[in-house]
Amino acid sequence: MRKYFVSLLIAIVGLMICKVATADDNAKPKAAVFPLAGDATQDQKAKVGFSLRTKLDRDGHYEPIDGPTMAELAGDKPIDLSATPETLSALATAESPVILIWGELNKNGSRFDLKVKICDLRQKDHKPTEIDKVINQPTDLRFVVEEILQQINGIDKFGHPIEDSVRNDSASLDAWAKNPNLVVNGDFAREDSWRALLRSEVYEPKFSDDLPDTDKVVIYKLPTAKKDAPPHHVLAMKLSKDVAESSGLACLSAPIDITPDVRYRLQFKYKSDGPSLHVFVKGYIRKKDISGQLADLQSYECQVPPSGPTGDEWKTVICDINPQNVSGAPKFLKIDLYAYLTPGTVMFDDVQLKAVGEQTRHAVDDAIKPPAP
Repeated sequence: MRKYFVSLLIAIVGLMICKVATADDNAKPKAAVFPLAGDATQDQKAKVGFSLRTKLDRDGHYEPIDGPTMAELAGDKPIDLSATPETLSALATAESPVILIWGELNKNGSRFDLKVKICDLRQKDHKPTEIDKVINQPTDLRFVVEEILQQINGIDKFGHPIEDSVRNDSASLDAWAKNPNLVVNGDFAREDSWRALLRSEVYEPKFSDDLPDTDKVVIYKLPTAKKDAPPHHVLAMKLSKDVAESSGLACLSAPIDITPDVRYRLQFKYKSDGPSLHVFVKGYIRKKDISGQLADLQSYECQVPPSGPTGDEWKTVICDINPQNVSGAPKFLKIDLYAYLTPGTVMFDDVQLKAVGEQTRHAVDDAIKPPAP
């Protein structure tokens, strides 16, 4: 009888060990997002930290340590960029994270500069990756955070809804033929209504008889075969390897007033000897911004299907746009011509946006939701 109970006890203990081992095997590796340093307000820094943890949790590869725990581990003190992985690992020993994220959020006029370091303790050298991003408006935070987190091994590229394909019915074709182009200076005949963006640098592209310098944007005068032919201008960007693989280059249109419940069609031409495109159409409403002031905040975003290099050929891109938001229809749009991924030169021409009928897409997803309060 005694041998029976001893055997039963051994079996129970063995089963418990097996269960613990299984639980440990299935546990997600932990990620520690430390309180940010910088001159932004505590509330603003907390929102960025919350966004990083939320995106990490949504992706599912890692278990982010909650904010209160991280504040306690850090002693309620922000951790600036000078901190070392060894120091941070020692602070978080009790939670055993494998991913460390720390950095600074600083106010820069109406924008914010976010600089973070990411260290994967599973790597032999424990060398941090440093990332520098600009948050131009509160809703940029979503995409900035995704770009940061995609530097971590195992994090998949975050997906966003792409609008339905163009519905070329006779009514929309008739509307396209007769309705005006709503894009101001969509033919780049003037030096206005477009803003080039490279990290914190913002400027209006100027006329040029030459292609742009590296990491610059100009309104380029295309060479013509006929001597007395009228000038034809296009928007030209030239990306270095560093910029193409990090922030990319962008150029935003002037605001385009729109009507609720109307479908719009975007059409433009482009030529690229290397860079890929990720053109967006963004919608805005007036709400309180991250600092509590009334501002034009992004409430809608359409991702035009990505386009790649074309060599020496001009390609035409067409996409239907259904601007909407569950908290209220956007009041105006901006077109974001964005190039990235591979160095080289890309040119844009004949950017048009026209009303073409009633909306054809009504959805509830991450891109169509109330903006953060």
